[in-house]
Amino acid sequence: MNMNIEDIKIIPQWGKSKDEIWNEVFDDYCVENKHDTKHRARIVRLTFLKYAAAAVVAMMIAGGSFAYFSEVAHTTLRGAYLSLSLPDGSTVMLNVDSELKYKPLLWFASKTVELNGEAYFEVKSGGRFTVKSGKNKVMVLGTSFNVFARNEKYSVTCMTGKVMVTADNRQTTLTPNMQVTLRNGNFNVAEIADTEQHIGWRQNRFVFNGAPLTEVIKEIERQYDIQISNVLDFDYSYTGNFSKTENPEDVLEIVGKPFGITFLIKNKEKSRKQKIREAHP
Repeated sequence: MNMNIEDIKIIPQWGKSKDEIWNEVFDDYCVENKHDTKHRARIVRLTFLKYAAAAVVAMMIAGGSFAYFSEVAHTTLRGAYLSLSLPDGSTVMLNVDSELKYKPLLWFASKTVELNGEAYFEVKSGGRFTVKSGKNKVMVLGTSFNVFARNEKYSVTCMTGKVMVTADNRQTTLTPNMQVTLRNGNFNVAEIADTEQHIGWRQNRFVFNGAPLTEVIKEIERQYDIQISNVLDFDYSYTGNFSKTENPEDVLEIVGKPFGITFLIKNKEKSRKQKIREAHP
């Protein structure tokens, strides 16, 4: 018997509307009152907020990574100084052979710089300002101060305002004309009569107060970008205050004379040629 497909009729065995079928199939995805459209709208809204929050977090992570790689570094060579301004208007003068680093994209969230060497800071008031040098740090709210952070010594001299210094897991607060020094594990806080003398490098002066002679020679080497050949492990302390002359041999004579020592410059010819290039670029 031939059957015509057009004559076939399929009659469904249920009398439910498509909306009722939809609700039964997707029952697990709806709230208890599945006929409440306001609740369904709330689910959609919460889902959207969840993904939006995730997107914001992802952007913050990506932004933080970008800021991490956008670090700015200012470096001075031996024999050279540098004055610079930070994003908030604070100023820094870098001594020779020093480095200052910070992240400009994160500056107003965390005003933090990293210093290796020596620098003089004049910080604008408003917001905490932090100078890190390895494990040591200075925290201020608006003041002027000097930080010396080299391998053999760490010191902070407060000129104006107030600074909090943390060094070698010890903490102290400095006010004007106070200085903290950390050397070979010895943590010392003292009042000083003339802070300008202790940061004489800003006025092209050498100022030493009971400093080891080897430390004095290292500073002269940095200031003139020279290398002194006959530096031995002298067990001497030196105190002196004098101007930085154009000729480093004059300075070496001033330092060596009290001890009967004559210092020789290794790269004297190189230093002379460098001065000629600087004078006639």
